[in-house]
Amino acid sequence: MGVLSWDCFLPILLVVGQQLCDSGSTADDCLQLHPPRVVVRHGDPVSVNCTVSTNHIGMGWAASVDDVPITTGVQFLTWRVESLTIWDLGPLCYANRPGKPQCMERLSVTVYKPPDSVSVSSVNSTDSMVEGSQYHLKCEIQNIAPVQNLTVKWYKGDTLVHEDRDYVIKVKKPEREKAPVSVSSILLITANRTANRTDDNVQYSCGAELDLGPEGPQPPLAVKSTPLRVTVHYKPTITPIATELHVIRGKSDVLNCSAKGNPPPDIVWIFNGQRLPTQDGIYTISETDDEGKYTCRANNYVGIHEKTLRVIFTDPKQTWILPVVVTLAVVAVLLFICCIYFWKRNRPRARLLAEAETEDYSGISFHNL
Repeated sequence: MGVLSWDCFLPILLVVGQQLCDSGSTADDCLQLHPPRVVVRHGDPVSVNCTVSTNHIGMGWAASVDDVPITTGVQFLTWRVESLTIWDLGPLCYANRPGKPQCMERLSVTVYKPPDSVSVSSVNSTDSMVEGSQYHLKCEIQNIAPVQNLTVKWYKGDTLVHEDRDYVIKVKKPEREKAPVSVSSILLITANRTANRTDDNVQYSCGAELDLGPEGPQPPLAVKSTPLRVTVHYKPTITPIATELHVIRGKSDVLNCSAKGNPPPDIVWIFNGQRLPTQDGIYTISETDDEGKYTCRANNYVGIHEKTLRVIFTDPKQTWILPVVVTLAVVAVLLFICCIYFWKRNRPRARLLAEAETEDYSGISFHNL
């Protein structure tokens, strides 16, 4: 019977080693990997040292790429790959000991890939939204790995508004599959203007973040989309106007109305249900117009806002009455204030004169006695 070579036993030992490693066991911790876990960008080089701490008759690396054959007379062995392009692999370092179980230690390898692209769009296929309505935005991330470490982040401006780990994977693969996949995430928003109600445009963006632990890139790898600018449309709001306008007969005056809205509203003055010739929110009142209620109406496709004022015509001869009454009232108040001031100012002097006269009289009477 011939003697079997060592090469005949090696496959058997690797199978046994595979089973032991899958069960999470090793032999006496006689092997140490430096580092024990690696995170590698797809296509980058990687190298790991395996050191044996016991006597052995040969050690090596079993791997699906660039394995290292069994070697004797060494205390460490390096597994090295110039360009790692395999997504799922678990290199195994092993050492054979005389009369003892084989030492084995499996290297944890994570191969990652940034996404080809990250984009955000409106599911409703519109760049404008009506204030108060709800819309769906979609974030699409193309070819990223490993998807198990992915978090989709949504931003409004620079503010993080939502984190999503329940995204949809476009092509389903086995759970342990680590190859790149494409995913999508949906965000439900309510269209509102900014707090100061001066900015009608809002920007939304999404980002793909891979958190690969302390061995991975720090800070975690993040790729952000180009912002989607959303225009918020809202109904007009008329700037406050006076409730009455007094117009002198024979003279002219203007009714002025302005409003803010998006899209810019159409502004018109209305009297007795009839539209008046209005330009830039201005209508000129003349002697041919009538007294009564005039309504400013601002409208766009989102809504309508109205405000009303009363126009009152006055005769020219009556126009002097109010200014005269106001002037007389002001003069009367000023005179009253002056009288009070001089009275308070002269009161101490009058008191001193009275006391002085009293003393003089008292002195004369005392002398005569």
